[in-house]
Amino acid sequence: MQIKRWTDDVVIFEDDSDNIRDCLTNAVKQQISLDYARLVGASLDYARLVGASLEGASLEGASLNRASLVGARLVEASLEGASLNRASLIGASLEGASLIGASLEGASLNRASLVDASLVDASLNRASLNRASLVGASLEGASLVGTSLVNPSLLLLASWGEVSDSLCIELMRYDAANHPNPKTFDVWADGGVCPYSGFMVTRMIHFRERRELWSPGPAKSAYELMVMLFKEKKIKWKPTR
Repeated sequence: MQIKRWTDDVVIFEDDSDNIRDCLTNAVKQQISLDYARLVGASLDYARLVGASLEGASLEGASLNRASLVGARLVEASLEGASLNRASLIGASLEGASLIGASLEGASLNRASLVDASLVDASLNRASLNRASLVGASLEGASLVGTSLVNPSLLLLASWGEVSDSLCIELMRYDAANHPNPKTFDVWADGGVCPYSGFMVTRMIHFRERRELWSPGPAKSAYELMVMLFKEKKIKWKPTR
């Protein structure tokens, strides 16, 4: 059984295994780098891939149900349409990974880094995201029913892109309320510099702001804004006790 890189078709690991799961597991045991491995549609259910290095790997449509990927490195890996139901991805690095349409129902993503990852149309029902980082992540159309979410204020750091005029106003007010000098937003709206220029603080929410819509006013809570964003971005979610 061989594992090749998708970038140049070079064999990066080979052994006498009868199936791709055992071959991959043996490679991980031997601490072989599997970066950019071609694993499209691979059957890897229950695979033990703790600490595996799979940066840039092609795993589209792969089956990784109940697989153990604790501490795995999946930076910029393609997992579009993959099945990772009840997989353990605790502490995994998924920065910039594509999980479009992937199924991660019941998966454990505690302490995982999903910075700039794409979770568009992904199913994370009943998944656990405690202490996971979603900074810059795309969540549009995702399903989060029964999901253990991160703190709402941290969830606002995901990438929300364009929003409606009314929601844009509310998000800007929240941004201003968490700024050392909210008055700088008035200056910015009149054509001035970015409100964060010269301040050692960063934005509290990532979206495409529109200065022509700015108007001062009371800010909604992080939870209220999270619910509004979920509704507008068609993210399925409901609070649980």
